[in-house]
Amino acid sequence: MEVDILNIPKLRFKDTNGNDYPQWEKKLIKDILKIYHGKDYKNEPNEKKLYPVLGTGGIITYIDKFLCDWECVLIGRKGTINKPQYMKTPFWSVDTLFYSKPKLKQNPKFQYYLFQNINWKIYDESTGVPSLSASTIEHINRFIPTYTEQEKIASFFSTIDKKIENLANTITSLENQKKGLLQQIFSQKLRFKDKNGNNYPNWEKKKLGKLLSITSSKRVHEADWTTSGIPFYRARDIVSIFNNKPISKIYISEKLYEECSSSCGKISENDLLVTGVGTIGIPYLVKKSDKFYFKDGNIIWLKNSPAIYGKYLFYIFISSYVQKQINMMTGKGTVGTYTIKNAKDTNILLPCLEEQTKIADFLSAFDRKLDNQKAQLEHWQQIKKGLLQQMFV
Repeated sequence: MEVDILNIPKLRFKDTNGNDYPQWEKKLIKDILKIYHGKDYKNEPNEKKLYPVLGTGGIITYIDKFLCDWECVLIGRKGTINKPQYMKTPFWSVDTLFYSKPKLKQNPKFQYYLFQNINWKIYDESTGVPSLSASTIEHINRFIPTYTEQEKIASFFSTIDKKIENLANTITSLENQKKGLLQQIFSQKLRFKDKNGNNYPNWEKKKLGKLLSITSSKRVHEADWTTSGIPFYRARDIVSIFNNKPISKIYISEKLYEECSSSCGKISENDLLVTGVGTIGIPYLVKKSDKFYFKDGNIIWLKNSPAIYGKYLFYIFISSYVQKQINMMTGKGTVGTYTIKNAKDTNILLPCLEEQTKIADFLSAFDRKLDNQKAQLEHWQQIKKGLLQQMFV
């Protein structure tokens, strides 16, 4: 077979003598592995639940039999086709997930990273649910190094993946700790002391409508959206910001912003915005530097009050104490709406201002620790992405 040779990738390893490995050879995927179809598992015994059943999203369940007991890479046949998986222990694969068998002198962990560097979406064969065929996969061309260099690349990326996995586990642990802290604080099992070591006064239960002004913005029509000017937030944007995800940037003109604000006012530091549609009850605490407008009705506006520390209000809104009320008001499990009236009728537990501040500052410090871990995770994910681009050709 005639071999097509490509120049070296941007980043490479050296051999034990400090020399370059041979140039990579262009091969078809079928030259380095064999594709197998998964099968339905529902009629298989599952009393002992010994082996994982894998779908395109990961582990579905466990059963007593396996389809594959060798180390290999897997890729979706239908649905999620762009998230390769790797297994080195026995498993069962469903019929929407291909598994493979590496051919002689081919490293399956290297194949896993090779698959991560393929844009599978361009091979989608369906106009509906994304789909791949075994034939399509087998006839994709890629450049492949020698087995020894494959091992080094696989080991290198495995180390990065371990770092990413450890950070992800730390984040999960911290998020669970935060849930526990919120529960303990707002159930008052965990209380703060004053500077003399004494208890603060008992908390009071009050309706939000008795403590601060609750309203919304003046309506802005979609036809008035622009590509520059004053940022315009919808409920979905508040949810994305809360989850540290990017938003679709929408704006309105400075002139329209001033016109609308003249009747309903402008947001100010420590105001709380709460989503009223879609994913309901998600809060956003307005910062001093914020200047934006938001969609009427979709977002409820709680204007800051001297009686409530803004950060405290934010944290009690994400606690189960308030979220359970929101679910009851809007109809859990239905497409409901959290309205201005609902917000006014929402009860909160109100400690004295000094204890509110201590609670909020404590939780803010915990969030900074959590955010630091998330930033590190994003950093290492970006490093891996860049290295995959430079170490594969």
